[in-house]
Amino acid sequence: MDDPVSRFGVMLRESAERERAERERKAQRKHDAAEEAKAARARADALVAAQRHLDRAIENVKRARAKRSGVDEADAAWREAKARLIELETGTAPDWAPSTATGEHEVAAAGSVDGDDSDAAGDDTVDAPSD
Repeated sequence: MDDPVSRFGVMLRESAERERAERERKAQRKHDAAEEAKAARARADALVAAQRHLDRAIENVKRARAKRSGVDEADAAWREAKARLIELETGTAPDWAPSTATGEHEVAAAGSVDGDDSDAAGDDTVDAPSD
């Protein structure tokens, strides 16, 4: 393969292959960056939603305490909202988190007080916010 024309052809094919591989790597990096940005936006949106849910839960606790009605339910909803926010911020749920704080329904339940206080029994490690 000492023929200069053959060597030139081989060099052209190798050069084209290197350029194609570099284009593919560049496209993959661009795709990965877009996916990371999308995930970051989704995480930021989830944090904002969780904070709003917690704020509503705090207001519900204050109203329930003022009315002296539904305090247990409001406290349970506050615990769940607080646990979900902590989980989103740190990546792990706190030890005291109710089992329902894994997150998929916090936005759906956001303005309401959940009537299920089964997780609140015996959970005195976290106090709900006071007035």
